[in-house]
Amino acid sequence: MTAKKTAEHEKKPAKASSAEKAAPKEEKKAEQAAVNIGMVGHVDHGKTSLTQALTGKWTETHSEELKRGISIRLGYADTTFYKCPRCKGSEAYTIKPACTACNSKAEKLRTVSFVDAPGHETLLTTMLSGAALMQGAVLVIAANEPCPQPQTTEHLVALKIAGIKNIVVAQNKIDLADKKQALENQRQIKEFLKANGFENAPIVPVAAHLGINVDLLIEAIEKTIPTPSFEKNKPLKAYCIRSFDVNKPGIEINDLKGGVIGGSIIEGMIKIGDTVEITPGIEGKPMQTTVKSLNCAAGKLNEAGPGGLIGIGTTLDPSLTQNDRMRGQVIAQPGLMPLPTKKVFLKMTFIERLIANVDKRVRTNDVLVLTVGAMTALGTMIKEKGSVLEIDLKTPAVIEKGEKIAVSRKEGGRWRLIGYATPEK
Repeated sequence: MTAKKTAEHEKKPAKASSAEKAAPKEEKKAEQAAVNIGMVGHVDHGKTSLTQALTGKWTETHSEELKRGISIRLGYADTTFYKCPRCKGSEAYTIKPACTACNSKAEKLRTVSFVDAPGHETLLTTMLSGAALMQGAVLVIAANEPCPQPQTTEHLVALKIAGIKNIVVAQNKIDLADKKQALENQRQIKEFLKANGFENAPIVPVAAHLGINVDLLIEAIEKTIPTPSFEKNKPLKAYCIRSFDVNKPGIEINDLKGGVIGGSIIEGMIKIGDTVEITPGIEGKPMQTTVKSLNCAAGKLNEAGPGGLIGIGTTLDPSLTQNDRMRGQVIAQPGLMPLPTKKVFLKMTFIERLIANVDKRVRTNDVLVLTVGAMTALGTMIKEKGSVLEIDLKTPAVIEKGEKIAVSRKEGGRWRLIGYATPEK
């Protein structure tokens, strides 16, 4: 054998052994979103269009949403923010791995999840339940309308009740307003924010459907809404906002999969094989189930923590999870949550600016909607003692000590947010 042939022979890779061939390829670990950011504001101000501009996903997928042209359910969409190391200013920010200005490789910042809340007045309770999942928010305000509109106010107050302090204002539809109108609208926005304690929130003019100033908005989000320090070492607590049956019609009994619950972890961790409790359960009876699978928008997980929407495969009968039957339930470590109850005593705090033209008292037999975490519970006021209301709920709810509960009452044919309450007993 010549020296040349010997060298070529030595360069040839060694054949893989049978053990190496049999070894499974290491599966790429999916990455959860680091933070949930609400997309809130008045109906038709462009929340879903802006979510699409930031994520590439249209969140209105329900048939009734497509027919009516409005969001009805909470929408979820994940995106990853990048920053170009070469470019300066806002143009360095993008949702693409390559810089859109100079085509250089961009550095990954973080993955975030947007919660697109419906803005229609009849869907306020859905927005309130979504606020329980948010750690920051983008408040969308149309530049071609006076500010504030009714749901602009209600949504901002809902964020305050949920304890959300970090918001960015997207002054959308800037292409539909002339310079004078846009500047006047911005002045109104600043007054509105100051009146509600958000005077330091940045205001970014955008045109969502044209993709104008999306980079500026990403920059503002990155600088204003930090990734929270989640309590991963605490016991598991998560809110369920979706549930469904993944089995196709005609499937064999032996091939049936358990029901899937979708939600967001507030604190703690969950992993495959864990036993979790779902409460208040069915008719006030909590249920326990085993975690069979975990998924996020990016793929499969072995364990999950706070951030983004998590799909949890369970051993539950799929008939219990179909059509969002588990929406509003708490997913927790067994024995962690208080027992479900139908009778609650609440200390009420009215929000004057929301009820300026309506009765400021809750009277006996008034029907109220309580938003407890991600659950909406219908209740009737039985009696009042000072500022404490005794309320009978139609279905059981789980209420924690010190929890803030949004209270809505029907006024003029729609549910209006009138204040918040905390449990007295």
